[in-house]
Amino acid sequence: MIREIVAGAKSLLFPQLCLGCRLPLTEALLCPKCLKGLPFSGVPLRRVPGRRLDLWVSPFLYEGVIKELILEMKYRGQLSLARPGAGWMTAAVQGAAEELSPEWIVPVPLHPARLRERTFNQAQALAQPLAQALKLPCRGDVLERRKPTPPQTGLSRLERLENVRGAFSLRPGAVVQASSVLLVDDVFTTGATLEACAQVLKKTGVSRVAAVTLARG
Repeated sequence: MIREIVAGAKSLLFPQLCLGCRLPLTEALLCPKCLKGLPFSGVPLRRVPGRRLDLWVSPFLYEGVIKELILEMKYRGQLSLARPGAGWMTAAVQGAAEELSPEWIVPVPLHPARLRERTFNQAQALAQPLAQALKLPCRGDVLERRKPTPPQTGLSRLERLENVRGAFSLRPGAVVQASSVLLVDDVFTTGATLEACAQVLKKTGVSRVAAVTLARG
C-alpha cells in the first residue's frame, strides 16, 4: 500500500512528459495522439540485392517522435527508452519471422574509445530486450569495431562505405556457430555500417545476414 501511495505521489509531483508533445503523463511513453501519429515506414521488410546484407526491417521512419526517442536514448543517455523501442522492433521481426528466422542476435559494436566516452552502446541496449522477447542469444561478443570512424552524418553512400571499410572484424577467439544472424542497430540510412558487419559475418560461413533497426532514414 505504501509503495502505491509513494508511486502515486511521485506521478503527481514529477509527471512523465509525452515524448512527442511534452504533455504530462502518468505511465505511458506517448499520449494517444502522438502514439497514433507514429511515423510507420509502411513497407518494413526490404530485400538487399547485390549486397552481403540479405534483408532488413525497420518499423519506423527516422522522423518525428521516433527520431526524438533515438536522440534521447543515444546522445542523452535515456536508456529506459530502449525497451519500448525494442518492443516495436520485436513486433516487426515477428511479422517477418519466416523470412528472417535468425539464430543469433548481434548488435553493431562501438569502437572502445566511443564506448568509453558514451558509457553504453545503444545497439546493445536495443538488442538485449529484443533477444529476450525472441528467446534467442544476444551475442555482443562476436564483432568488434577496430577502426574509430568519424560520424556518418552528412556523408553520401559512397563516402559512408569508404568510411567503414575495414572498420569491423571478428573478435579474437570468437566462433560463429549460426547460419542465420540478425544484426541490430538504431537507424538504417544507407546501410553501409550493416553491410560492413554482414561482410565480416559472411566470411565466417554465415549463410544469411539480416538486420533490424528501429528506424530508417
